[in-house]
Amino acid sequence: MAGRRLAREERRLQLLDTAMAIVRAEGAEALTLARVAEEAGVTKPVAYEHFETRTGLLTELYRRIDDQQTEAATTALRARVRSLEETVRILAEAYVDCVLHIGKEFGAVTAALSSIAGTEELLREGRERYAVLYLRAVERFVSLPEGEGKALMLGVVGAGEALAREATGGRLSRAEAVRAAERIMLGAVSTPGRAVAEPRATPR
Repeated sequence: MAGRRLAREERRLQLLDTAMAIVRAEGAEALTLARVAEEAGVTKPVAYEHFETRTGLLTELYRRIDDQQTEAATTALRARVRSLEETVRILAEAYVDCVLHIGKEFGAVTAALSSIAGTEELLREGRERYAVLYLRAVERFVSLPEGEGKALMLGVVGAGEALAREATGGRLSRAEAVRAAERIMLGAVSTPGRAVAEPRATPR
């Protein structure tokens, strides 16, 4: 790929693929724009033109991971689900499986961003976007008090992140991580006395 002139978007994707490969092999500490340019076979100005700073590169990697996770859950939910339990299982499996597929890059990129001042909002927005997706899915079956649902789902997402990291590190099996994520989400939304609704239209 480096031997021919790529369109701008193709080049950006190539650089992101190269950056992800570096993180996978050596961790986020090894990631610099100069290193990405060298591995991709382009000049440093090309890498700087696309991302400007190392923080900009990490931000784009995080957004790519976040998009993959959201797409995995959305795709899984397109199947017809008939119960809250089935919805929760699909969400838990999609999240854990996506993180396992991405591998240790998930934790490395988020940890690197967490150590950089000014990136808190980016990470918060990512967690919030996923929490809203969860909330829309479970509210087809259970009525949550106004204002409480989003807070509950933010807690569920945080727990899912921790469990997925444990599975990625080999400290939990995939089945254990999924089962724990299911139980946490069901526990969050299935407080006695809450009404369970008939399923509404599947979210798009």
